[in-house]
Amino acid sequence: MKERLSIGEFARLRNITTETLRHYDRIGLLKPIEVDVKTGYRYYSILQEEKLGTIKELRQLGMSIDEIQMYFDNRNLKQSMNILKDKHCKLKNRIKELRHLEESISEKIEHLEEISQVTNFEEIVIKEIKERGIISFDKQINNEIDLRYEFLELENILKEVSPIVGSNRIGLIIKPENLKLNEYNESVVLFLFIKDKENIDEKYIRRIPKGIYACMYYSGDIWDIENYLRKMFKYIEKENYSICGDILQIIQIDISVTDQIEESLVEIQVPIKKH
Repeated sequence: MKERLSIGEFARLRNITTETLRHYDRIGLLKPIEVDVKTGYRYYSILQEEKLGTIKELRQLGMSIDEIQMYFDNRNLKQSMNILKDKHCKLKNRIKELRHLEESISEKIEHLEEISQVTNFEEIVIKEIKERGIISFDKQINNEIDLRYEFLELENILKEVSPIVGSNRIGLIIKPENLKLNEYNESVVLFLFIKDKENIDEKYIRRIPKGIYACMYYSGDIWDIENYLRKMFKYIEKENYSICGDILQIIQIDISVTDQIEESLVEIQVPIKKH
């Protein structure tokens, strides 16, 4: 057993690279006990093994080099505990974020797998739908440019991890009295469904009432809705229903997951009641 070790021997003790040790030397975090002036070879003492092991563990905890330098400056019990407590708190917050992210991704996959099985395009189906919460600024949307700016403002309200990509939370509210696409300009309002109203200003929260809805899926652009609405209005009249609220246009599959227009999917939901 020897005290003096070459850089390779010392690196193998903790299964790290010699370049990592050279880096620690350059920044002053862990310097060798001796450097041969002729060859430049670095030599370490087995007594430095504890510090190297501590550095490796602190790196595993996610501490930066600067944080590790601070850890070793005037190292004492109180300072070490405070640093570890701070790192623990940050780690718990990160774990919470990752848990929320995992849940979000799981929900997205479940939604996309389910919605991708839809084959009854343009078929009108009657659904009973529960109350839903949305956020909206109630601003009029006149074109795609308005929609993009409004969407950015609404998304910034959400305090969630990855709230939109692969989800079905974006929608438009259309006033039923307008039958032609070029007459929607003063009636179309963008909204986002909410999962958790925590940290969302109550003044932006709206409620879509529960009820019976005539629903239809179609593939295409959100603005290409006129003919589909006309078909639904004829069905509603024929079946002796009347429209009893605002029409919802929900984007089930959008450009966040596909650039293929034929893969996009929009659902129209029209609230109805019997005459």
